[in-house]
Amino acid sequence: MIDVPADFAAAAVNRAGQSGKDWADSLPGLVQSLCARWVLAVDGAPLHGHLGLVIPVRRGDEPCALKVSWQDATTSQEAPALAAWEGRGAVLLLDHEPAAGAMLLERLDAGRTLTAVDVDEAVTVAGRLLRRLSVPAPEGFTRLADLAAGLPERLNAQWEQLGRPLPRRLIDAAAGLAAEYGPSAGGQLVNGDLHYENVLAGVREPWLAIDPKPLTGDPEYAVAPLVWRRLEDMDGAAGIRSRLAALVAAAGLDADRARAWTLVRTVDYWLWALGFGLTEDPQMCLAVSEALLPAPH
Repeated sequence: MIDVPADFAAAAVNRAGQSGKDWADSLPGLVQSLCARWVLAVDGAPLHGHLGLVIPVRRGDEPCALKVSWQDATTSQEAPALAAWEGRGAVLLLDHEPAAGAMLLERLDAGRTLTAVDVDEAVTVAGRLLRRLSVPAPEGFTRLADLAAGLPERLNAQWEQLGRPLPRRLIDAAAGLAAEYGPSAGGQLVNGDLHYENVLAGVREPWLAIDPKPLTGDPEYAVAPLVWRRLEDMDGAAGIRSRLAALVAAAGLDADRARAWTLVRTVDYWLWALGFGLTEDPQMCLAVSEALLPAPH
């Protein structure tokens, strides 16, 4: 039997009350039954993120990772995306049980991520992975075109509800860009949560993406988190624009579309962060928005 980390169990309760507690309490038994089904032996202490518990296991001599996730609209799409990528640029899905929110994955090195790599190299690696992950999307994923269609109204409503905390021109710019680029959004499978902490060292390949938040749309949509993260490694606004240009070059993207979706996502995330009472993330969003928004005429 495994021990569920106390902070992970507490987060489940905070997120979903009694349902979260029941789910956390069920995890030892669920992991035991999955190990019996897939003939696995637990090989270390559990690790966790926000929604998923990851247990190092072995299948015979093969090191693997058993991941069990709280099921919501994002985590339920992880296994189908990994299946579509078939290990090309992403962790390899070995088996899965959708009803249990469980996946058997190849084991990567959780102690080595792109956050510890020189930022220029990390940007190049991440950009190349972004390109490799941009494959024709199977049916069933959320469409960026549909998200973008409702974005102008939602941004304006959130802006009003929060007391108009951002300059009006930022809301107008993000809404206008969503309306401009949304209808022509492509049909590629996109990882909307590709960032440096979500790229781990592997054996089969040097670096592989984990924890995708997939959708169907433009690969340029995936750039934003790679611009946001590691701001301390950038030299102000010029550094932010240089980072965006480097990602565009490494991934072979359309520069205007990448800038547009990055600004849209930054404003959207800014409002979300303010709604949750976060303090550091809005400052990050302010820096990115000011760097990417054209000066008023």
